[in-house]
Amino acid sequence: MEWTEMMHYQQQMQKIMRSLLPVRKSILTVSECELLAHLYLKPAENTPVLLGKNSGMKKEAVSRCLKTLYEKNCIRKQKQEKDERSYQLFITQTGLEELRKGYESILQPFYDLWRSSGEDFVAFMHYADKLAAHIENGKDITHNEIL
Repeated sequence: MEWTEMMHYQQQMQKIMRSLLPVRKSILTVSECELLAHLYLKPAENTPVLLGKNSGMKKEAVSRCLKTLYEKNCIRKQKQEKDERSYQLFITQTGLEELRKGYESILQPFYDLWRSSGEDFVAFMHYADKLAAHIENGKDITHNEIL
């Protein structure tokens, strides 16, 4: 593929991503919402290590998000009985309320695009899932060759 064509695709992808950025209606960042959603949807996988693994976020980013979520009273910590160095995380009522607000603002642009483009949106998301799987399966592989 020619670099000019690749550049066009890159610009189009940025245009799509900018249009899907949420309007801030919550005290939470997108990353904080993502971690809260993991706690909500998979409450048994509630350690910092599992959150990092399941979200794909770097350890440092998870730590920062958890610190701010704790400061915002969205999560509570409980030391594990077996290993006092580790702890479990639980979503609080405040966390549930902020998660709802956060996801309303995060998902609204997706719903708007879906309503305006219908089947094209569904097809795009289908291929986005496939591309994400390629990225996930090959994330240890790096290619430095551009052209």
